[in-house]
Amino acid sequence: MKSKVGGRGPLDGVVRSEALRLYSDVVAELNGDSVKLLRQAHIEPTALAQTNSVISYRSMIHLLERTAADLKCPDFGLRLASHQGGASVLGPLAIAMRNSSTVGEAYRYCAGHLQVYSPVVHIQIEACKSEPRHFMRFEILLDRVPHQRQAVENALGLTHHAVLALSGKRFGAREVWFTHEPLLPVHNYHRYFDAPVQFEKPFNAVFFNSNDLAQPIPDQNPQLYEMASSYIDTQFPSVSMHLVTRVHAIAARLLTEGACNHAQVAARLSMHPRTLQRRLRAEGTSFEDIKDDVRRDAAARYLSQSDIPLTRVAALLGYSESSVLARCCKRWFDNSPRKVREMAGAGSEAG
Repeated sequence: MKSKVGGRGPLDGVVRSEALRLYSDVVAELNGDSVKLLRQAHIEPTALAQTNSVISYRSMIHLLERTAADLKCPDFGLRLASHQGGASVLGPLAIAMRNSSTVGEAYRYCAGHLQVYSPVVHIQIEACKSEPRHFMRFEILLDRVPHQRQAVENALGLTHHAVLALSGKRFGAREVWFTHEPLLPVHNYHRYFDAPVQFEKPFNAVFFNSNDLAQPIPDQNPQLYEMASSYIDTQFPSVSMHLVTRVHAIAARLLTEGACNHAQVAARLSMHPRTLQRRLRAEGTSFEDIKDDVRRDAAARYLSQSDIPLTRVAALLGYSESSVLARCCKRWFDNSPRKVREMAGAGSEAG
């Protein structure tokens, strides 16, 4: 389950084992058996202690969900982030970020070199259109993993702690968005972020005031930055993600915004629609197949939230009639939407 990273191409679907730094300690505090949980997730426990080893990101997502359920700790991802303390899980990226000139430069560097941490994680800093704020959108570029709640909360919790450290505790996240429903009483989230937290939003993100990003990082060392960035450039060369992965991420984003079609995705890629189809065929798929996968993942996520009416689920997926949702659920899950929802609820209660 482990292999070395550095000086080679991307390993699809993996993440540095440092992502689970202090996992065993937090599990022990909750009287759990970390070795058993890791092996159930097909992660070799010894990998967590080995420098520069990687583990399956998909397995880590399932591990965090299973741990939260088995230990009856719905805030496990956030609790783990509080112990991990920020950018330390990013390996050499943490050194480059800590010695960048400003908070914004640190995260823009991180966004451009995330292959050091995982080739299937994507962050993007964008300006808000109507107010002087920026947000950092967070995405996990894996399909067929609809339940990423613990992993996403862990990631945004780590971002908050990293910003606190980079700013000398002058500020952290100003607001946080999650696509999923709250996993614990909303006021408990404020204990972790000390900022407004919103749920069932179009994307996962951490918000900052625009002038936050221009704030200098105290005591940065330009020589350490040069050393770290040179090492990263040598050992972790930038690799363009597969077109299928890029299309999947854009399609998922457009679906949450209410419209997702072939022409819009091609425009986001600055590509002619026919060229997009041709290149996707060369990678063994099509836009419609990718869009169907995106809808399947979104359906599984929405149907697990019992407060969203089925008519609303159909609309969120871009269907004009609930009957279309019913036919698709039969094809995807071999069950009706109501049965999928019942099964999701039973699985949650069993946890």
